[in-house]
Amino acid sequence: MSDMWNSVALGWEANARFVDDQLSLATEALLDAAGIGDGDAVLDLAAGPGGAGLAAAERVGPSGTVVLSDVAAEMVAVAARRASADPRVSAAVFDQSEIAADDGHFDAVISRHGLMFVEDAAAAVREAARVLRPGGRYATMTWGPREENPWLGLVLDAVGEQFGAPFPPPNIRGPFSLDDSGLLASVLQDGGLEGVQVQTIATPMHAASLQVWWERVPKLAGPLAIALAGMEPDVQEAIAQRALSAGASASRREGDQILFDGSVLIGSGHTPRH
Repeated sequence: MSDMWNSVALGWEANARFVDDQLSLATEALLDAAGIGDGDAVLDLAAGPGGAGLAAAERVGPSGTVVLSDVAAEMVAVAARRASADPRVSAAVFDQSEIAADDGHFDAVISRHGLMFVEDAAAAVREAARVLRPGGRYATMTWGPREENPWLGLVLDAVGEQFGAPFPPPNIRGPFSLDDSGLLASVLQDGGLEGVQVQTIATPMHAASLQVWWERVPKLAGPLAIALAGMEPDVQEAIAQRALSAGASASRREGDQILFDGSVLIGSGHTPRH
């Protein structure tokens, strides 16, 4: 898993501001759900380039702290570069399923688009709950249903149609593995959280053109980037044409941009208070 995300770290760094802009309202909802405020110690799990944790740093005030963590060292290096001017923010390399922190160390734990890639999501939530103080809050963001995220779903569909098999394969944890609100709620409850809530937030994705959309999305999707890189140029081109054709139907014009629908789920809860 770390090798896969290391391989796309530079692509994420180049597009980090775009991703943060696209998810800005949803990220604020994530931080609200985690109850992040002045003086809090916050852990951002599977942080990638650190956008959610950097947004959290804006809320914790001069006495708060934020740790940006990821299993991929190259991603952590990107996050550390982006946070270098903020003394409250540190970065660390560890897996979200095995957190290098003491019990009860944090006031809040957040994860923006990391939980859906874990083999045992409930176990990962339990591990996050371990490092939370009693009554500490956990909040996670996952992609909503595939059909509500054509900006990504159509690209994955184009690969699958090219080879006559689903992509990612059914045995691989993909971006839509926690796209159902009931499933996400049950994972959080199985992870030991109380007061679990799940909300849906619209996250439309804009691009200057269909070509820009096609060039950007594979750089952000670890399995997809690796798969495309290993294909012959004519196969890559065939997939691109499939995606561009589908994207033309699924997108709409808004000023000088094109716009795709998008949605995320935000699930949250707290650890037992006693």
